Formats: sequence, structure tokens, C-alpha cells
Amino acid sequence: MRNPGHTLRWVGAEAFVATPTRVSPALLRFDSDDFMDRMLALLADTPQQLPQLVAKPESWQDLAPPTPAPPPPPPQQLGPLPAPAQALARRRALLGFRRADQQAESPPSDSRTALTVAPAALRAKAPVLKLFQPVHQRFYLAAAHLVCELPGLPTRSTSGGDKSGMLLRRLVRDPRTRAPTECAFVKTPGQPGRWVPLAHNDTVLPGEDWLPLFPLAYAPPAGPARRLLAGLIPVARHDEYRFASLGLAAAPAWSRADDLKALARMKVIAPWQGLIERAVLARDATGGAQSNTPWADNATARSNAARLAYANANNQLQEASWRLLQDISEFLAAALPAVFAKLASGTLEGQAGKLLLLLQQAVWGDPQRDAVQDWLSDDVKVLARSTAPNLRLALAAMGGAGLGVSDALDNTEQPFPSGSGWPAFSFPMVVATPGPAVAGPFTAWAALPLLDAADPQDVAQRQLETLFAALGEAIVEAVTQGRAGTGMAQASHAARLAAELEATLKADTGAPRFVLRFVHQRCDCGPLHPPVLSAPSELFELAGFFDTDAPLRPIRIALPFDTSPGGLRKFGKNSAFIMSDLLCGQMKRVRRLGFGDLVLSVLPWPFHKDLDVRATAPCSTSPGNTFGTICTLSIPIITIVAFILLIVIATLLDLIFRWLPFLMACFPVPGLKGKK
Repeated sequence: MRNPGHTLRWVGAEAFVATPTRVSPALLRFDSDDFMDRMLALLADTPQQLPQLVAKPESWQDLAPPTPAPPPPPPQQLGPLPAPAQALARRRALLGFRRADQQAESPPSDSRTALTVAPAALRAKAPVLKLFQPVHQRFYLAAAHLVCELPGLPTRSTSGGDKSGMLLRRLVRDPRTRAPTECAFVKTPGQPGRWVPLAHNDTVLPGEDWLPLFPLAYAPPAGPARRLLAGLIPVARHDEYRFASLGLAAAPAWSRADDLKALARMKVIAPWQGLIERAVLARDATGGAQSNTPWADNATARSNAARLAYANANNQLQEASWRLLQDISEFLAAALPAVFAKLASGTLEGQAGKLLLLLQQAVWGDPQRDAVQDWLSDDVKVLARSTAPNLRLALAAMGGAGLGVSDALDNTEQPFPSGSGWPAFSFPMVVATPGPAVAGPFTAWAALPLLDAADPQDVAQRQLETLFAALGEAIVEAVTQGRAGTGMAQASHAARLAAELEATLKADTGAPRFVLRFVHQRCDCGPLHPPVLSAPSELFELAGFFDTDAPLRPIRIALPFDTSPGGLRKFGKNSAFIMSDLLCGQMKRVRRLGFGDLVLSVLPWPFHKDLDVRATAPCSTSPGNTFGTICTLSIPIITIVAFILLIVIATLLDLIFRWLPFLMACFPVPGLKGKK
């Protein structure tokens, strides 16, 4: 027969100051940054108020009662009372305390079978408790007593090697049985945490994340002194818990091929899609004919102005296309060296050969150039007569890093067609035209099926998915055969997060639900006495940073009061910006543009006037002598500028989003002046 002295159990934080006794940990809520001082003061003076700290559902429109404040000292008290007087006053305050008075505030008693049964809140349609973050001025402690199952439930005296902690468990529904299942948060060194389903809720997995506990000693109204174990609930780790992979989702393991495919998306597909969007925006901005001379109202002038606008836009697209060719060639050289080596000539077998064929099918030949020649500048037309008839040969002509064409392009400082160092061939990845269709070498590829194929931009962007599919198959083949490159950097965290989040959302929809369990591990009992787990706490959710129900922490930013030149000149300039010679020249060109130039650049014909930003040369005092600059600015004035820009930009975007009524509310303050 087991010795009852070794039988341990967990009871709630308010078990010895309220009835009935809760067997699950209590979630205590605080609404101030000095929550630990308040907790210690409450346990020292009025522990009978502990049930008032139990968290209840709230929102910023319906706040819960404030945290009880420590009792104020008597008015006649000039200094701290002696220790005997403090003890006598505390005993007098506790004499009239009756635990039955707390029954209305105490939660109903839980059953010991709650160790293996999910909380009732998961089964019933009751409001779920939501815990908010410290940025919302909310702090939560989970608290419980570790006691022995003896008369009076004495506090367990633990040895030096014993370990106590909290376990955060996520509740999900099993996809087969639809029954609530607890998942443990397991963290492996060097890897992100993941949720692992539990076969039995009263078990602890190896590597499960233990949240720390700390002891709080206090004397209840009756009985011996007690030791309360409490831990801070890490609500600020909402994103880590929310987006961790879920074991029920059976997400595939991330591999080297996944890294390279993510990089292909980042370095090849996404920039190319951005160029297509830029060409469409240039077409929409140009619209009909626009003229730089407001008084010229004739068809010829409007047609010439439209050609000039499209030529300037296509010059920018041509320069961006060369940069994209650099990225694609560098990616192929690092990830698929066999494909990169065969760009100029030769064939390959398998998926690599199919990729080479697809690159060869992206044609920029005479028929394609003749169809859009009216919208190209003379500089592009001259370069277009060089040999780069398709994407494969264009990549071969561009070469990789360390070659003359790519290095000369990197050393070019002025925008195309000014300066030198531009490649001797033209291969625009997309061309801006006034027609509804989007022109470019990718139009030879078959577009994937669309729900709405009438949008040419969507069709053009989805055509690039053909290239991504071919890249992915070639990458998988190269990794499988050991022919993938080794010099490519690891993909960004966003790619892995997207894959894990997709699998998690398929397995568990809706806001995640959590419970807390307290656990105690005895160091000297061996496998005969497994860890002691508590019943699950109340079901709760973790609020995100921008939660619509979150309480509002008061934030006050005082702008400079005296904004006259006499007041602003007194502020020091203590923020320095270092600018290179090239950035210095670009900033000088921008500073020459006036507000009228900016307004005319967005007005339609006949008032439109293009911004002339081509003459951007590095700062120099003499030929061959360039210099950079260090500009020092005033932080208080920057704050005013940022606030004014916020008002201006929010007002402009309000035309689209209609959000200005929800952004700001201003209150008049009589007598608030800038000057003394």
C-alpha cells in the first residue's frame, strides 16, 4: 500500500482563503507595472483578497475591476509601525474574515478527473478568457499550492533537486475523432518549437518547455504559513505559440530543396512579378496622351508626349531587367551550376534540360521588338539589334559575378541611358505599352488556369509560375542527385513560416486555445513516482499585439511646445546621417525639386509635367574629386515633421480606406500655449 505521505497534489492559489477548494491553478490578473509589489503586499496584509485577482473576461470597452490596491497607512501614522504592531493589526483584520464570504467570487470546484478531461469551456459555448500582453498593461500570474494529501493539506517540503514548473498546453481537435487533444510545446536546441499531440494528458514529454515558478510565502487567515508557487504567463510569446508547427498537421520536413525553391521565389519570380506590376502602373499613369506643354492641345502633341512617357518608363524597365538578369544568373550559378554551364550552348537530360528549353522559349526576337518599337526609346532600339533573342542567351551574355558585363553594370552610377557600363544588348523582361495586354518574353509560356482570366496582369504574373515550377523540379532533381550548388545562402524565415502556418491552419482553424498545468518532478523517487501534474487551468486565449479587444495602455508623446523659429533654433542637432557621394548627388537633385514640380507630376494633361531626375551625378568639387557628406538633424523637429506627414498621408489614404474617423481624436486644451 502506498504511503499517503508521498501522495502529492496541486490545489488552486485561493484554496486556503476561499471555499470551495479549487484543484486547478488560478489565473491572477494585474493591471499595473508594479504587479509584483502589489502581489507581495496583498499576501502580506490581506491574503483574503486573493480571489479578487482571478482573471475574468474583459475588453477595452468592458474592463474588469481594477487590481486591489494595498491598504493605505493610517492618517496619524508618521513612520512604519514596529513589527509587533504590524502583526497585531493584521490579526485583527483577519479575525472577521470568513471563507464563506468568498463563495460568490470563487469558481466552482473541479473534479480530480479533470486531469484527463478537457475543460468544460471547450465543450460549451461560454465566453473564453483572453489574456492580454504587457504592452496592453496586463500581467498574469498562474498560482497554485503543492500539498501532501494529509489532514490539513500541509505544504510539501521539497528537496534541493526537486523541480516545479508550468506547462503550456494547446487544445486542438483530433481530425479523426474531433475530440479535444492536448498538445505539448516541445523545443529542440537549434530548432523552433512545435506542438506535439499527447496520447495521455497527464504525461510530460522529453524536451517539453517548462515555464519557471517562484515561491511566495504568506500566512492565511487560519492555519500554518503557506508557500504559494506562481509563474508569469508569457503572453508576449503569442506569435511563437500561435505560429508554431502543429504535429497533427503532418507538415513535411524542411529540406535543402525547399531552401533553394524559396530563394528562387525571392530572387527570380517575385522581382519579375514586381516589374510586371510596375509596367502596368506606368501604363495606367500615362493613360491617354499627356503633354509637357499645357497650351499644346492637339493630337500630334499628345501622341508624341505619350511616346516619350512610355519610352522613359521602358528605359527604367530595361535597367531593372538587366539587374534581374544578374540575379537570375547568380542564382543559377550557385544553385544549379550544371544549368548555368550550359546556358550558352549544349543540352542536359531530365528536369534540367526542360528548364533550359523553357528559358529558350522566352523569346525577344524581331517580331516581339517590332510589335512594341513605337514605345521604346532610341537607346533601347539600338541595343535591341544585338544578339540576345531569348532568355537563355541573355543570361549567358550577362554571365555571373566576377565577369566583365556584370561588374561593369554594378559600377554604373547614373540611370540608363546616361553614363557608361551598360550591356551591349537589350532584353526587357516586360515592356510598358498602351494596349490592354502585357508584353514581354514570358508571353510564350502557357498561363495557369485562373478564376478570372480577363485581367492581363494576373495572367502575366501567373505565367511566371510556369518558370517557378520548372525551377522547382530542376532543384529537386539536382538535390536528389547531389548536383546542387553549395554556395547559396539559407532562405529567409518567412518561407518556412509560410509553409508551417499553412499546414497548421489546415489542421486547426480559429483562434488557438490554451490551458496551463503545474508539474512537479521529484528527484529522489525514480520512475516509480512520475511527475505530478495539476488539473488544467481555465481555458484561455492569448491576445496578439494588435488585438481589437485589448485594453489601452496610456501613451503620451509631448511634441515641442514652442514651434516658432525662436523656439526651434534652441534644439540641438544630435542625429547624424552619413551619405556617400552618389547619395549626396541624388539628394541634391531632389532638393532642387519644388512642391510645384511634385504637383505637376501627378496632374493629368494638359497640366502634367514629368519630373526630370536624370541629371543625378555624385557630389564633386572638381572633376575626379567626389565627396560624401554627414548631415546632422534635430530630433524634436523630426518628430514634428513625422506627425505632420502622418496627418497628410493619412488624409490622402482616407480617400481609399475611409479610416480617418478611426485614427485620431483631438481635444481642446484651454490655456495650453507655446510661449511662456
